[in-house]
Formats: sequence, C-alpha cells, structure tokens
Amino acid sequence: MKRMVLALTLTAFTLSGSAFAQNPTNTDNIGLYLTPGGYADPGAEDGTGSCGAFGENEIFTVFVVLSELTYDEVWAWEIKITPLNMLFMGDTVYGNHINAGTLDNEYIVGLADPLFAMDGAVVVAEILYSVNSYYNDISQPSYGFLEGIEFSLLPSGAPAYLEVPGSTGVELHLAIGDPINPSIPQMIINGDCNVVGTEESTWGGLKSLYR
Repeated sequence: MKRMVLALTLTAFTLSGSAFAQNPTNTDNIGLYLTPGGYADPGAEDGTGSCGAFGENEIFTVFVVLSELTYDEVWAWEIKITPLNMLFMGDTVYGNHINAGTLDNEYIVGLADPLFAMDGAVVVAEILYSVNSYYNDISQPSYGFLEGIEFSLLPSGAPAYLEVPGSTGVELHLAIGDPINPSIPQMIINGDCNVVGTEESTWGGLKSLYR
C-alpha cells in the first residue's frame, strides 16, 4: 500500500506545469478522448476533450481516435493503453476485426474491412473505465498513457496503423505533447490539465508498481 501511495504522490507532483495541448505540427495522431470529437480540443476541461471529472465508481467511456490522418483508410492499428488510477471495465473495438493483443492493455487489431476517416479522423475503439480512488479520495487524479507495443510493426516500436493491407505501416504520434514520449499523459481525470512529461525513469518506476 505504501508503494501505491508513493506512486500516486509522485505522479501528482511530476504531472504539473505547462499546457495540456495537442502538438499542432503532428499528423497521423492517436489520442484518448471523452467524446468522439474530442480531438478538436483535447485540452477542453468540460469533458469534451481529454480532461474531465468523474465521481467515485462512476463508469465513463474513453474513445480511441486517430486524427490528422494522411490516409483515408485504416486496415489495422496497434497501441498499448495504460491506465493509472483507473479500473478497466471493458471495451468495444470497431469494425470486423481480430485483436491479436495478448499482453495487458495491448491492442494489435487487424480489420477485414477498413475503417474510413472522416475529415481525417476515425474512432477505432471505446474503452470503459471507472475512477479507482485511493481511500475514496477522487482528488487523486487518474491518467491514461499511450505507448508502443512489445512486438511492434515498426522497428522504432512506435504505435502504428496500416493504410493498405500488407503495407509496412504508418507511425502514429501521440496527440498531446511530444511525439512518442510515453511520459506525457494523453488523458487526465480529476486532475489539473496543465502537465509536463515525467522523466522516462520516473514513469518506468511508476508503471512497475502496477504490474
């Protein structure tokens, strides 16, 4: 229990600072949003972007959205979605698919028919979470992180999608903050929407407490 207290304290301390906003120069983004159109303003604090507030044991939906896509079709996608201080309650993956992910929080999704982007964006999945408050204190923030999977399509290990069957894959960038920096949360619940990234070693230590 002391380790969990330490982890939550460190997270609350290190995730404060500069603006929680989308990198405007990125294309082929992936993000976590509280509405399907949340990518339009991920920093919105009214529950329409990537920042919101929920009560104890309240179940809420998180949309996994690819945005600013350079191709119109998505035939496959892969990502690791790591919750911190949230309980996974179930998911719905869009399309006629097979999810080959076998490790916790990993999605390796292949589609028999493509998902089509509208205005450069497409929802690929919905995930249900509930706030897992420490000692029923919802002032403790919850976070969602996006990372590459263990056996990635790309040599870089970055998240990716297929724009045509059999392609070498297109790298997906984290919608908020620096590209491919797992220290930047992509969703904040019951917390300050002003964040900076943690050090890689800090986030690695935090994750090890929840394995």
